[in-house]
Amino acid sequence: MRPIGGLVTGHIGDVHGRKRALVFSLFSMVVPTVAMGFLPTYKQVGGWSTALLIICRLLQGFSVGGQLPSSLVYTLETKPKADWGYYGSFINMAANSGIILGNLVGALIRQLLTDEQLLQYGWRIAFISGIAILPCAIYLRLFGQEHNPNEGEYNSTVSNEGLDERINAEDGEGIIGGDSISASQQTHPLRESVKRENWPALASSTLVPMLYGGGYYLSVVWMAIYMESLISPPISGAFWVNLASNIVGLTMVSFLAGWLSDKVGRIKLMTFGAVSVGIIAPVMVWIISWGKTVEALFAQMAICVFLSFYCKCRFLLFLCSHT
Repeated sequence: MRPIGGLVTGHIGDVHGRKRALVFSLFSMVVPTVAMGFLPTYKQVGGWSTALLIICRLLQGFSVGGQLPSSLVYTLETKPKADWGYYGSFINMAANSGIILGNLVGALIRQLLTDEQLLQYGWRIAFISGIAILPCAIYLRLFGQEHNPNEGEYNSTVSNEGLDERINAEDGEGIIGGDSISASQQTHPLRESVKRENWPALASSTLVPMLYGGGYYLSVVWMAIYMESLISPPISGAFWVNLASNIVGLTMVSFLAGWLSDKVGRIKLMTFGAVSVGIIAPVMVWIISWGKTVEALFAQMAICVFLSFYCKCRFLLFLCSHT
C-alpha cells in the first residue's frame, strides 16, 4: 500500500498543491489509527474483526507512503536549495521523534497496566491517542500556505485548441512523431513520470531507500528483540539501550547529517555512510552479542550514526536531481 499511497499523494501534490497532499496524508493516517482503538473483538463479531484490522493497517500503509515525501517537498521547495540538507533534517528528526514517542507510550502502558488490563483495554489507548494528529492537520489545512508550482500545468480540462497553441509555440508543430497530442496525454503527471527517460530515476528512487529500510529495521526494530531474547545472557535494559541509540544515532544526528550534506554533497555523504555501515555493522553486532549493556549501547549507536549519514540524504538526492 505504501507505493500506492505515494502515487496517489504525489498526484495530488502535482495537480492540486503540496499542502493539500500533506493534509490528505495526515487525515488518511488519523482515521484508520483511531479506528483501530475502537475495533470490536473477535469474540464480538468473529472474522469481521480481523478484516477490519487488515483494512485499517492497509490504510495506514497508504498514508505513510505519501506522508514523508509530501512533508519534505512542502518544506524544501520554498527554501534555498543550498540549505535543503539543514531544513530536511527537521523532517527526519520529526519522523524519528514520532517513532520514539510511540515506543515511550508503549513502554508507559506496559509499566502502568497489568497484563490483564493491557489485553482488555490498554492496547487501545495507544491507537486512540493518534487523535493528537488531528489538530496539526486542521491547523495546516486552515493556516498553512499552499505551494503549487505546477498550477495550471496539469489542468485536464484544458481545451485541445489551447493545447495545440501551446505545442505550436514550443515546437513549431502541433504534432510530435506525426501524431496529435491530446490534452489527457499532455497533462497527466503520472503518465509523464513513467516516460522512458525517467526510468533510471524511478529505478534509483526504488533502490536507494532499500539500505535504510533494511538497515533501520535490522539495527533498531529487530535489534531490540535480539538483545532481549536471542542472545545469552540477554542485555539488561535492552529497550532503553535501543531507545537511546535511536534518539542519539538517528534523531539528534539528523542535524549534523543534514548540515554535512549541504557542505560536502549528498552523494559523498551517502557513500561514506553506506560503506561505513557495511564495514562496522558485523563487528558491532558481534560486540552486542557479548551481552554487556554499555558495550551494546555504543555499538548500536555507532551503527545508527553511520546509517543516519546515508538515510538523511536519500530523498534529498532524488529531489535535488529533479528540480
